[in-house]
Amino acid sequence: MKFWRSIPGALVLVSLLGTTAGFVMAAVQVQRLMHPARTAAAEGDLGAELAKVEEVQFPAADGVPLTGWLLHGTPGRAPIILCHDLGENKSALINLAIAINREGFTVLAFDFRDHGGSGGTASTLGIDEARDVTGATDYVATLPKGAVDARAIGIFGAGMGAHAAVLAAGDRPALRVLVLDGLWPDVRWKLVRGALPDWSWGQQHMGAVPVAMFALLSGSAPGSRRAADVLPGLAGRDLLLVSPAGDGRLDEAMKAMYATLPERRDSERNLITLPATRASGLSADELARYHKRVVAFFTSRLPAR
Repeated sequence: MKFWRSIPGALVLVSLLGTTAGFVMAAVQVQRLMHPARTAAAEGDLGAELAKVEEVQFPAADGVPLTGWLLHGTPGRAPIILCHDLGENKSALINLAIAINREGFTVLAFDFRDHGGSGGTASTLGIDEARDVTGATDYVATLPKGAVDARAIGIFGAGMGAHAAVLAAGDRPALRVLVLDGLWPDVRWKLVRGALPDWSWGQQHMGAVPVAMFALLSGSAPGSRRAADVLPGLAGRDLLLVSPAGDGRLDEAMKAMYATLPERRDSERNLITLPATRASGLSADELARYHKRVVAFFTSRLPAR
């Protein structure tokens, strides 16, 4: 008892309390990341009404029921899939969907598992969500004959959606043109930053805690499927990486991933850095320019046949 009343004892106690608090905070944040507040697209969404979308349902590759909006384009054009970020839903991308659809593309924007109107009880920050993208890819490929040309499919992803898109592209060669906004190297990168925000010491020395908790809760190892490992293997695909200048660490990580991409004569690879991106927030004027850049990339790489 005297030890705890001594200065060394007090220091040990403070250290234990601090460590315990760190564990608790990390546990709470991991739960928050895996169970984002579920928000459904608002009924009567103006953008959806103007676009006259078709509400569709289809299964993920592992059977989880997913909901989406389908915007029909010119028959025979390539379809494009839109993948939202963690904590969002398909309505977050409706304006981009409309801009792409105006160029004649059929567009599918859908809710990831445990988001919007889709099934599922937890998010795995892009690992299992890759199965959602695979399901969306298979769905657009089964649209009525002549409606789309599914030999080459475009895909846009922001944050978690970008990570899931890369993993799915490794399994689906038809995903030929990828626009990746705010791409995480892996789930561990997001977990450590998301579970221990604004705490540099904790991110450096306690990163194993949220990683272990995620593995325990999800049954998935954060390092088992990494976008950083899959990306270099997407040889022959056309890639546009959009990096946020306002997030130095993510910008650095994306530049490192971009450097691993092989040079190919039959494909195009680009990295652009913006003050902010779709995954981190843009003003109205910036968003309009952003949409124009994304649409131009899809149009140039998926021309009408």
